[in-house]
Amino acid sequence: MPSAGPHSFQQQVRNYIVAFYQTQRNAFVVIITLLLSFYILTVPDQAADMINAVIDDGVFSRLFQYILLSTFVWSWIVYGSTRMILHISPVGLRLNEESEVLLRWLPKLGGIIPALILAYAFWASNRWQPYLLLLESGLMPFLFLWVERRVAVFRLPEHWRFSDRYTSFKQDVRELWRHPLGRLVVSAGLLLTAFLIALLSLPVEWEIARRLRPTAIIIFGISMYTFWGSLVVYFNDYRYRPLVLFVFVYLIVVSAFNDNTAVRRATDLSVPPITQRPTVEAHFTKWVAARRREEGDTIPLVLVAAEGGGIRALNWTAETLIRLDSIIPGFSRHVYALSGVSGGGVGTVFYTAFLRDVAERNRIRQFEQFRNVIRDDYLSAVSSALLFPESIQRFVPFPLPALERAKWLEDSWAGSYHDNLGLQTLDSSLTQLYQTRDGYNYNLPSLLLNGTLAESGQKVITSNLQLDARYFKNVVSTLDVLGSDVPLKTAASLCSRFPVVTNGGLIQKDTVVGNNSKQRYGGHVVDGGYFDNSGVETCIQLLNNLVPFIRRLDTADRVTVIPYILFVQNSNTIGKLPQKRSVLQEVQIPLLAFFNAWDNGSSTRDNMFNSFMDRFANPKTNYLTLRLAYNAKYPLGWFMSDSVARSISQQAKDSISLKNRELVRLKGAFSRLGVQRSVK
Repeated sequence: MPSAGPHSFQQQVRNYIVAFYQTQRNAFVVIITLLLSFYILTVPDQAADMINAVIDDGVFSRLFQYILLSTFVWSWIVYGSTRMILHISPVGLRLNEESEVLLRWLPKLGGIIPALILAYAFWASNRWQPYLLLLESGLMPFLFLWVERRVAVFRLPEHWRFSDRYTSFKQDVRELWRHPLGRLVVSAGLLLTAFLIALLSLPVEWEIARRLRPTAIIIFGISMYTFWGSLVVYFNDYRYRPLVLFVFVYLIVVSAFNDNTAVRRATDLSVPPITQRPTVEAHFTKWVAARRREEGDTIPLVLVAAEGGGIRALNWTAETLIRLDSIIPGFSRHVYALSGVSGGGVGTVFYTAFLRDVAERNRIRQFEQFRNVIRDDYLSAVSSALLFPESIQRFVPFPLPALERAKWLEDSWAGSYHDNLGLQTLDSSLTQLYQTRDGYNYNLPSLLLNGTLAESGQKVITSNLQLDARYFKNVVSTLDVLGSDVPLKTAASLCSRFPVVTNGGLIQKDTVVGNNSKQRYGGHVVDGGYFDNSGVETCIQLLNNLVPFIRRLDTADRVTVIPYILFVQNSNTIGKLPQKRSVLQEVQIPLLAFFNAWDNGSSTRDNMFNSFMDRFANPKTNYLTLRLAYNAKYPLGWFMSDSVARSISQQAKDSISLKNRELVRLKGAFSRLGVQRSVK
């Protein structure tokens, strides 16, 4: 009820604070989703690049229209959900003049925030997009006022009547459905959910998600989760029926039974058994024989380490290797192995598939098609799977493997490769990549894709080679654990499952324990960057494995093998003293320590390994680093705007050239050794 007399300013402020707390403690889920949305859409470098891609497309582009539409839907969901919680069945609300004002205006104020968040994300004074979003935000309260006055279902009551007595779940359902606005909000929310899940669960090959692009997909996802969070809160009664707690506990319990992350296996009859994979010794012997021309020959052997870094690393790695191919005759044929981590590992897979599928004389002509593959949008598919199909899996108490988002990411890689190059190479198995009609293809570099076993912290390597445990100590071999091969696209994902965007991939095997019973052992493979983001350590392990054979060739056959370790780096190498961070330091400081130490680890290892290689005399090993000039705008996710892709490509053209003294030295070495391009 309104107060009897006028309040002082301080009393009014106090009353508004109390009223705001009383109303918003029920609508806290809306506030939380808005705050999370603000962070997701404005803070990460990936978010900025997604926005830049829309800006580059123009104000009349299809992508920006999708964003205007999704933001409009989001605004209505916030407005309707807030009214459902506050106006139909609030719990323990003490009415006064201030609370009545807030009850009337908070839903409308909440409804304008989505467009304001997007306007801030898009803000650039010389662009039209943020001004159009501000216009949308400014029009929303007038639209809300209009429907409240002209449309009966939205009309506000003259007086609020709330009961503080306990009501059963059945009574709350009946009350919500009897209320015209409640029935409309629930019906609209259910229809929106069904439509979005059905639309974005269609096969990746249909490219629905790719047409919408990640920004609009994320906004639609936020809208759906806002509705469902509000519905749970509506039925929640913190005194008698803590439904939020019940849902939370249920999700924890069913997560023990619905793990759908088991990795794909390649079980087709045409896939050779993994026992037929060559050992490092056997492979190296045949590799040398394929390049040796005469006694006393000298053969360069290149081991490439591709650092992790999402699509930034994917592009830099692929661009770098293709550029090296073009300026150093015979380079790719003398790359013995590629050690890849995260996005760098995906780049090595794409590069190796390209080498296999396209003859050397045709590569320059088809490089633009290959560029389309490495620059494609891979975030849309994985984000749509995360927000929509996987939302079903979280509540179903048994696994539905087809809904796992990492598989959608894998399919988007394979689909893009097929669309641009007309081949289904990434759908074939890892070992099939090296099979030809004439036998094993020793002209392709071997792949060592680095992951991390979350449950033990061990390094996991997915490779076409059988690794020697004496040199790869405490390393888990993916194919040996599974007892079978995996598709090439799955091998790529097993080194690039970084947090949140993708989940860990489950690998397991049956092991006989003491009482002759079988027990399953294994774990979830996550991003290799957790263990070593450089990939150089694996190169050194492989080199140590090769050293006895290299020395034997030198002594017995008078064949000299000269190893090169080439580190393709894309992380920030400039260390400088930062400014302090004090806000929420108990939370922020440990996270900053973890992620920044992770990011700087590659530079430390680069300096250490470079120094170490100078002491490696027999055989004399050369160590080179090719660095991307770091730019904070280069994203780490799975989406890259055309402007950033062009910038990285230009850097590759400028720095991976014969102006680079290290590359002049490398090319000179190849020339002195008589290395020539393949004529095939």
